[in-house]
Amino acid sequence: MNPFSRSGIYPILDAAWLEAPGIAPEAVARCLGALPIAMLQLRCKGTGRQAHDFFVRWLPLLRAHCPDLPILINDRLDLALLLGADGVHVGQEDLPVPTCRKLLGSERIIGLSAHNETELREAEAWGADYVGCGPVFATRTKSDTQPVLGVEGLKKRVRATRLPVAAIGGIGLEHLPAIAGAGAWAAAMISDPWRGDFSSRLGAACAAWRSAT
Repeated sequence: MNPFSRSGIYPILDAAWLEAPGIAPEAVARCLGALPIAMLQLRCKGTGRQAHDFFVRWLPLLRAHCPDLPILINDRLDLALLLGADGVHVGQEDLPVPTCRKLLGSERIIGLSAHNETELREAEAWGADYVGCGPVFATRTKSDTQPVLGVEGLKKRVRATRLPVAAIGGIGLEHLPAIAGAGAWAAAMISDPWRGDFSSRLGAACAAWRSAT
């Protein structure tokens, strides 16, 4: 099955949000497994040990409850290989896509953050499977971001590449119709689903995307 045949919400499960008191990993995994999610990503910006422990805690639960969803690991190719993730998402300063491809093989997924047309062309030439473009809106989850694209900037990136585009950066429920209308394959959401009841917010996000497409 083509992993990009279903567009929609792309939750990035970040340790900084999911390790908060009151968020039960199995409940989150069950919720995600019941929704039409496009893809999942695990992210931990802590130490190597913290990342390992977070991925080990979450990946088996997600596998159990979301058996048909690709699950990627952010940045850490070593842990993606060790734990059998479905791929990695890397940034411009991480391991190059050709190196990731050589180690991961042709079947697993590689996403690359791309901010301009040069980086989009490189992503295609290097064999990335999709690109993450942003920040579409201002975000507080990263301090080293590029200039804000806005919806019009996102549209230009979508038109400039043959690859599926995951929009990222400051995306809330209210932005999803515009993100879908811009032609993005997916909307990566990091913090917004956890600013309240995650089950209701994720369900509302999926419903908003479905209505817009």
